[in-house]
Amino acid sequence: MLIIEISRWNNFQIIKKMPGIFSKLISKKKTVDIKELRAVFDKFKQLLAANNTVLELISQLEDKLSGEYIFDINYLNQISDRLSEEVYRVIYNLNYISKNKYTDLITRQAEIQTELENIINAPSSELDNINTLNYDEISSYFIESVGRKNANLGEIRNFLNIATPDGFAVTTAAYHMFMKHNDLWPNLNKLYKNASAASEGAAYQHDEVIDTLFRKAELPVDLSKAITKNINSLYARNKEKFNLAVRSSAFGEDNEGMSYAGQFDSYLNCAIGKVTKTYIDVIASRFKYNIMLYSGDHFLKESALPMAVGIQQMIPASTAGVIYTLDPSHALDDCMIISACYGLGVSVVSGKVKADYFKVSRHGPFHILDSKIEEKVTKYICAKSGSVEAISVEDHLKTKACLSEKQIFELVETALLLDRYFKRPLDIEWCFDENGKLFVLQCRPLKLSKESTTIKKNLKTILDSKNIVMRDKGQIAQRGIVAGTVIHFQETDDPASFPAGAIAVSEVASLQLSGIIRRAGAIITDVGSLNSHLAMIAREFGVPLIVNTEDASRLLSTGAEITVDAEENIIYEGIIKELLVYKAGAEDVFRELKEYKILRRLLRKISPLTLLDPKSTAFLPKNCRSYHDILRFSHEKAILELINLNTDSGRFKGIHVKTLELSIPLGLSVLDLGGGLSPEAYNDTIKSVNQICSIPMRAIIEGLTLPGTWSTQPMKFGVGDLISSMTRYSVATPSAEYTGQNLAVISEKYTNLSLRLGYHFNVIDTYVTENINDNYIYFRFVGGVTETERRCLRAILLKEILEKLKFKVTVSGDLVIARLNKMEAASTLEILVQMGRLIGFSRQLDTQMQNQDSVKKYLNKFFEQK
Repeated sequence: MLIIEISRWNNFQIIKKMPGIFSKLISKKKTVDIKELRAVFDKFKQLLAANNTVLELISQLEDKLSGEYIFDINYLNQISDRLSEEVYRVIYNLNYISKNKYTDLITRQAEIQTELENIINAPSSELDNINTLNYDEISSYFIESVGRKNANLGEIRNFLNIATPDGFAVTTAAYHMFMKHNDLWPNLNKLYKNASAASEGAAYQHDEVIDTLFRKAELPVDLSKAITKNINSLYARNKEKFNLAVRSSAFGEDNEGMSYAGQFDSYLNCAIGKVTKTYIDVIASRFKYNIMLYSGDHFLKESALPMAVGIQQMIPASTAGVIYTLDPSHALDDCMIISACYGLGVSVVSGKVKADYFKVSRHGPFHILDSKIEEKVTKYICAKSGSVEAISVEDHLKTKACLSEKQIFELVETALLLDRYFKRPLDIEWCFDENGKLFVLQCRPLKLSKESTTIKKNLKTILDSKNIVMRDKGQIAQRGIVAGTVIHFQETDDPASFPAGAIAVSEVASLQLSGIIRRAGAIITDVGSLNSHLAMIAREFGVPLIVNTEDASRLLSTGAEITVDAEENIIYEGIIKELLVYKAGAEDVFRELKEYKILRRLLRKISPLTLLDPKSTAFLPKNCRSYHDILRFSHEKAILELINLNTDSGRFKGIHVKTLELSIPLGLSVLDLGGGLSPEAYNDTIKSVNQICSIPMRAIIEGLTLPGTWSTQPMKFGVGDLISSMTRYSVATPSAEYTGQNLAVISEKYTNLSLRLGYHFNVIDTYVTENINDNYIYFRFVGGVTETERRCLRAILLKEILEKLKFKVTVSGDLVIARLNKMEAASTLEILVQMGRLIGFSRQLDTQMQNQDSVKKYLNKFFEQK
């Protein structure tokens, strides 16, 4: 075999060669218009500035929901206008950089802006004439129109994507219309005036009169049509017909003070022909004797307890019941209480049958602390004729637990997510259908005992006695107090394997952590930003998040139990139940204020992030559903445009570059966009590294020129390797027009370094500032002189090295692409030094790669030399 020796100098001086074999590798000189290039980079900086402003404004809005700030509609108007302006700036600058590739974003921004204006400026009477609202349209903003039960189901369904029965709400506006249409209030007032609570048989007589009065009432035509239309739409959506549940949801029901639990009537498994009558029966229950006794004088007001009604798909339950997210009588036990039975849950809430009992820890990984399995003789099911009927439980199931361990943990995980989202302990009705799918049927606040008040008095003494693992490290991105077991989580880990309720500890605040946002009790990271994408998602779901702690991954060991106080930024050793109960007993007094409800509705159009994967075919302007999506899309595309700027040979014309003299034979040309070179570098040649002012470029050069990094030993390889390289060269290399030319485009804080080292092509694109949100490093490597197997082995080696440096890496054959984002400037620069080392270290290393042992050998060698 003919052996060819090639030196490891730049452009590979051939010592022994075959004539003519490199004739196709003549470099093409590229020219660039410096003014336009500077303008493009200026637009990039403006895009980043606007992007950061939007992130800060969203962070401010999310902080307002904590209840620590007072604001009014004027504030919401002003910040909404500012957001719209800054998002437009982001889009404008992206289109300048990309030569108008993304003008569709302008339309999406305008549509979202209009929606925000409508939310803020909608008159208070906007729902006065709306009789029905589909559950897909409902949020907490509509609580006065649909009642808390319906509003909570809408929040759960639409913003947490937890299964609830499909259906719609008949509003309080419809209730007022119904009462007026039938002229009911005069008769009711006369009845109340003559009512005698003390008389014998008063309750029966009162309720009989109410039943007679409402039996004569009829629905207004418009309301009847609206209900029928919604039922037909419900059947069409689900492509089948089923019976319906008709449930009360009065505005004022399920409040913190008076819950009215079980006071109003609800009806299960109603046939479609009975829905109208059943709706009237639910309204009639608002005026029954028990309600008059329960609520006192408040009951007599026409404005009190307006009755909304939920009309829902009836779920044929195999198992159902109730879960309390905290034991209301023994909050310090720090556990959830489950009552469960076979069939429909009506038997549990009514106390008609014995129910299985489970006591489960609140912090993950979850444990069943206690259980009591009853003999279950009777269960309630949906009767074919309508309503419900009691039947016998099958003999083999009577003494068997009606929930599996898997179902218990799924239920607890869901309940914990709801508890965290609504920021209070909850009483949740649930069921598993015949296919084992979990549905949330109702969700209301859970009233605790006075235990939390007593705890508050002694809390300081209790906390003073506890060991502190970390204090005031990093920044709180989302407040909250939770406890759980520490689990170290990496970007490459499977989110589904993360134990629900555990505390995630990670080196970086990567967007990949959003995959565990529903499962994690809290997240703590070594690096990260208050305004990062992850921080916004954590605030959206109410997950406590502490970022930029520097060394949490070192201080917090996997398996350790800790209590995270993301209110005071303290992490305690062990589970401090008293602190958890104190937090659970705190009231969210601002949640029901009009301004807060408007703000929550606004944020649904502003902060959710649905465009997560830039490689997805759905990563398109038309799929931007929120301002956050627009930011994510624009930031990603702007960086890619900048990365590929030097490979666009047709865009620029005429530029003068300077040559940098180094101790290594790199042959590097430098283009200064401004601030990248010192005034002393006025000649065509940059004589000293000291004349380079570009912060990231200095770091890369430092790594490139470290002793031992750049070897000039000649390498030996076979003709087979050389022919392999020649036949694939123009296809595999992303920018063949740069053959032989090495170029650095720099400014004070930016570097785009494109290196063609023979058969290898490297790109490093990086921006380093004081603002952690702006900082990134993009690395791309492709090529090699050897056969495919060796080049791929080197790609695997690069992947492992880069992942240890905290990059997110993808590999395809010999192509390696890596990204690192949102790391503090000092840490970013340290990694850039290593990137300089890596360029020299990996150059021609494919010739040394034999097998997987080679990967391990050179991985250790790289970090041993560090």
